[in-house]
Amino acid sequence: MFRFDKHSICPKPRIAGLAIALSLLTAASAFAGVVDKKSALGGYDGFVERMGAGTRELGRGNTGSADTSAMPGAYWNPAILGFRQNFNYTLNAERRSLDRMGGSLGLETSVGNRMGIGFAMLYRGDIDFDVINEDDQTLGTATPFFSMMYLGFSYRATRRDAFGISLSLGYDNMDIAEYYEGVELVDGFTSPVALNFGWLRQWNEKWSSSVVIRNISFSRNLSARWTRTPSTDNSVAVTEGVRPKVLQIGLGYRSRVFGKPVYAWMEALDYQIADTLLVFDPQHHVWTGRVGFECEIIPDGTIRIGMDGLDAMFGLGYKFYVRIGKKKYLFDVNYALTYESTAGLFNPLSVGVRGFIP
Repeated sequence: MFRFDKHSICPKPRIAGLAIALSLLTAASAFAGVVDKKSALGGYDGFVERMGAGTRELGRGNTGSADTSAMPGAYWNPAILGFRQNFNYTLNAERRSLDRMGGSLGLETSVGNRMGIGFAMLYRGDIDFDVINEDDQTLGTATPFFSMMYLGFSYRATRRDAFGISLSLGYDNMDIAEYYEGVELVDGFTSPVALNFGWLRQWNEKWSSSVVIRNISFSRNLSARWTRTPSTDNSVAVTEGVRPKVLQIGLGYRSRVFGKPVYAWMEALDYQIADTLLVFDPQHHVWTGRVGFECEIIPDGTIRIGMDGLDAMFGLGYKFYVRIGKKKYLFDVNYALTYESTAGLFNPLSVGVRGFIP
């Protein structure tokens, strides 16, 4: 999982120092612990999406692309939206170590009998980022944040197959401009729109599979690439961002053990971290895997475990039913505990709510 560390920023005369600080913030989205050649390829501006969305999915290893009930579907796999039958919503929040925080929001609904539409927003930020000058004096704190927004559409071609597409847009805000005198800084940067394609097939009552291709753009090499201009007077060097192309393959299995529903989820991901159309050099790819399991140990109560790479997850969930008039509304509350093994950090505060309005 991504580790968002604090960095010291020198807000005095040297423009080069400012450029280095901005570069560090940009590079902060690299994979945690990767310091070889791969960490220098591309801009790695996809760390927000790599952390995933949804407390329920986080508790089982950050898996969701092959699950028709994963939310928000616009993020996990836009093809999921084709299986929607009601209006669904999800709201998730987390507080991580090192003063990191994040969350996600999802809204989705069916359109007719075969189509679905959904919106998702992911948020990651730091609430106590120290701004330090060259004399090691703390001038204040900044609250940089990074967000991703998705708008997804899906069509269910058959009873078992659905295809989807989502448009994603990123926004970064460094929140450090006020500490630099004499330099007209720009705190916020917006990425270009990228395309994400998904397919999901529910083979039978037990098996499902998915394929998701992320971060395709209309620019050169179909790469989601853009330019950051940190200052309005061009006094700070321009930097570039590249969101890696991703191939994500998922598999789901549903069964019963001792009469209890048991589910298994697996995902394999390939991040192409070079700004090329297609390259087979292994130095230009990062591979990782995710696996998760969940079991309804009591009626409406679920326990989950999972692994995202080398990071371990544990989750709990419980479904509630609220009757209003003649209608009964279902919503469930979920909790997740994450252990980031490469950093030795526990993150015990991840909670989420999901609801369905018939």
